[in-house]
Amino acid sequence: MENITHGKILKKFSGKISITFLMLVLENLLRVLEPLALGMAINGLVEKEWLGIYIFLGVEVGMIVVGTLRRFYDTRAYGAIYREISEDISGEAIENHDDLSPAIGRADLLKEVIDFFENELPMGLSSVFAIGGALIMLFIIAPLTGTVAVGAALLIGLVFLLSKKRMISLNKLINNELEARARVFMSRQKEKLEGHFGSLVKHRIALSDLEARNFGLTYMFVVLMIAFSLYDSVLLIGANMGDVFAIITYASQFAEGVIILPYMYQQYIRTQEITGRLKDAPAIEEAEEPAKEVQEL
Repeated sequence: MENITHGKILKKFSGKISITFLMLVLENLLRVLEPLALGMAINGLVEKEWLGIYIFLGVEVGMIVVGTLRRFYDTRAYGAIYREISEDISGEAIENHDDLSPAIGRADLLKEVIDFFENELPMGLSSVFAIGGALIMLFIIAPLTGTVAVGAALLIGLVFLLSKKRMISLNKLINNELEARARVFMSRQKEKLEGHFGSLVKHRIALSDLEARNFGLTYMFVVLMIAFSLYDSVLLIGANMGDVFAIITYASQFAEGVIILPYMYQQYIRTQEITGRLKDAPAIEEAEEPAKEVQEL
């Protein structure tokens, strides 16, 4: 498979991936309805009516069934995709009598790309549903909280937009080291091994520090938004018990989404860098020299 990219993986394996996406959409539509159904159940019990409970249980059972089936299918589908692409990469290297050490490193890096499709991408799509569904419901039942949530999302987006360049640089350095690992091991030189692991740890610490700062800012905006939703629903709107619960739950659902979505974005940046090197010549030499970029962090 030449010129591996996220888009070409989606296109070549569209049949397998579309099935898991359809199940994911259905699962998340039910998840969006969950707080509303629970609020209806609470209000119904206050009035000693059972219809709300039945609706809530129906939503929950549907979500469990679809989610379980999707997870069974995902493992098999993405396992088959990884096997086919890995065989293409390694088979080409063997046929061309190439140095196999880059191919070994690329096979490990490819697993991260497939894991992105199996794990991070569904999480990201679930976050989009959570954010979109929560915002729609909030603008219906608590418009002011919905407006504040949009403001929080814009601030969080700005934080990660400003971090993009550093993320790309650090992920490139980490991937250089991982791709060079087989060659470093086969050199049997202790100094190169020490340099490899030292550089890898240094780059990962720098990336982790950046992610930690982003998480702290994201969580601060989220907590302020949830606190405002409490003030809005109880003091400004004066909603009943079930509606207060629904507002707080949608605010929390939105908060969870805006925390998870940036993580998916980070993994997309990382795997995009990986797919770039799967189609280009690996920069092994770069990994064997001290990385100047880290000195600037």
